[in-house]
This record gives sequence, C-alpha cells and structure tokens, in this order.
Amino acid sequence: MQVVMGGASLLLVGMVEAGPNVAVTFKHLGSEDAVLKMVTTNESSTYQVASPKPKATVKPKETISFDVQRSVSPDVNAAMVRYVQGRKTCAFGTTFQMKMLPGGIKQPQWTKTATPSGGANCTATITRTNADYSWAVEFTMN
Repeated sequence: MQVVMGGASLLLVGMVEAGPNVAVTFKHLGSEDAVLKMVTTNESSTYQVASPKPKATVKPKETISFDVQRSVSPDVNAAMVRYVQGRKTCAFGTTFQMKMLPGGIKQPQWTKTATPSGGANCTATITRTNADYSWAVEFTMN
C-alpha cells in the first residue's frame, strides 16, 4: 500500500510542477521539404517532451501541430524547433516565465523568436494566451 501511495504522490507532484502547455503550429510555406534539425540541447529536449513528436520532414504547404509541456517548474516552459529547407534555416523559440516583481507580485511573460539564415523568411506569432498561462504559437517558414 505504501508503494502505491508513494507512486501516486510522485505522480501528483509531477502534475503540480508541470509548466503551462504550449500548443505549437508549424506552417511550411516553402517549395522544398523542410527537415527537422536538432542543434541545441533545448531543441533536443523539446523533441523529447513534445506530443506528438514534430515531424522529421514537413512537405511544402503542410502544417503540423504539437504540444510541449515540461515538468521542471509551474512557472516556466519553452519550446524550440529548427527546420532546414535547402540552404534556408529557421530556428524558432517560445518561452513562458512567471516573473517576480518587487512586492511579491507575479507577472506572466511570454516570448517568441524566429531566427532566419541562408535567405529564409521566418516568423513567430503568439496567437493565444490563456488564464492558466498555457499559450499557442505559430511558426512560419518560407
């Protein structure tokens, strides 16, 4: 019985410590396949916790979606992904952090980045934030 209670307690702690979910949409507007390329540890860890896993190859004009929720802290989450289309590369990122202001006031902060190289056109847009701090982001590559 102690083992069952201990396991349930660990599961509950994991649920309590999970950060807010981010719903990621990747839109590939280019004319060649976009290939997933993991360069940083953040990109690799995003892939490991994503559900479903980001596709290894995204066809032209295809849109994919996946969710990322880390169990590090209820006050942080992040998703990073990089796709390559020929010489073009787009490195995308989005983060959530609960900032602590003077006086103990908590302020939620969401960020998004799209870093192009090789002539790529990349955009990142936060499309929704929710009362539970979960959010949605759209990454576009052309």
